[in-house]
Amino acid sequence: MITEISFIDSLIVTVFSMLVVFTSLLVIAVIINWIRLLSTEDKKKVALNVQPEVTVTRNEQVEVVQTTDNSQELVAVIAAAIAANLGVNTQDINIRTIRRVSQSLTPWSVTNRQEQLYGKL
Repeated sequence: MITEISFIDSLIVTVFSMLVVFTSLLVIAVIINWIRLLSTEDKKKVALNVQPEVTVTRNEQVEVVQTTDNSQELVAVIAAAIAANLGVNTQDINIRTIRRVSQSLTPWSVTNRQEQLYGKL
């Protein structure tokens, strides 16, 4: 048996051990990336199969319910958001009424749900 270990022998063992650790970490990272790619491809396939049903009327007048000073700006912002979401031109959108929908949840519960959802992603 060897009773003394030289400095060179200890360096060889250290370098070999570090190579083993880093290669195993690299293999684990590759496996995780494969799993992520496989799971996102399934979601993309499902998302591509779903087609939203949207009817867009063209070139009609906009009726504004609110009579505040910012009502035209509000209609313009809402029309732009809808057009961006649907991928159509703002002139193709007909906004007849704008009504505020009452919210059954408190802002605290909405924030809590959003934090939980983003934490799981």
